[in-house]
Amino acid sequence: MLETIFGPTITLSTGRIIPTRWVGEQHVREDLGFIPSFSDWVKAIRPEPWMGRTEKLEPLVDPHLVSPVLEVK
Repeated sequence: MLETIFGPTITLSTGRIIPTRWVGEQHVREDLGFIPSFSDWVKAIRPEPWMGRTEKLEPLVDPHLVSPVLEVK
């Protein structure tokens, strides 16, 4: 997100150019003491009941899987 907002690099008042990502990583290290991996992040997610309720998507994207509609007269 930092790179999206500030660009890939930041120029300091001294003229030194540093990567924006490096600045963000330093902030995370100061706050957490390490850079969490994706698996660290996923382990921290607490499953909620709504996360397990899913609807099959196939009928929405493949019309051949939809049950035929019978018209009653």
